[in-house]
Amino acid sequence: MNTCETTRWAEFEALLHQHQDRLYAMAYRLTGNPDDAQDLLQQSLIEAYTAFHRFEAGTRFDRWVYRIMYHSFLDLVRRRPRFQLLSLDAPWDDEEGNRAAHDVPDSRGGPETTLMDAILSEPLQRALDSLPPEFRAVVVLADMQELSYEEVARALGCPVGTVRSRLHRARALLRRALGGRPENVFALPALAA
Repeated sequence: MNTCETTRWAEFEALLHQHQDRLYAMAYRLTGNPDDAQDLLQQSLIEAYTAFHRFEAGTRFDRWVYRIMYHSFLDLVRRRPRFQLLSLDAPWDDEEGNRAAHDVPDSRGGPETTLMDAILSEPLQRALDSLPPEFRAVVVLADMQELSYEEVARALGCPVGTVRSRLHRARALLRRALGGRPENVFALPALAA
């Protein structure tokens, strides 16, 4: 790296260090699981670093990365197949050409997933996962990251009226998904001591 690139990397790294927790929280809320959140965050940060020369000093770095992350998330959703059918009875060939049976992954996840579910309220995450991506992004940015409507509009590249409309519809869908009970939103499972 030359001196200019080293300085640019140092600036980017300092900003990233200040905002990494909020950026991960945003990625987690958009994707709904730690592995996809890490992938989304990594992809977003690569794109942000590549475009860092366009970042205006004095503006909000986290809002700028949110916008990049939102677009990366939409790309991910568009590329992801709706579902994949897989016969558990049909054998498959592994990388070495050996016949093998399919393993059914444990959908419960590991300790990290258990902790994140406990901290971030599993019913709320399930309700967020049920929202269309554009509604989910508005709720996460406005209600969880506490951005103003104008900041959300800038981050998503849409008018403020669209943000308000999506937020209203998303909140109604969340209320319906949570059975209209506000305690379901913030229900934290008891953690074992």
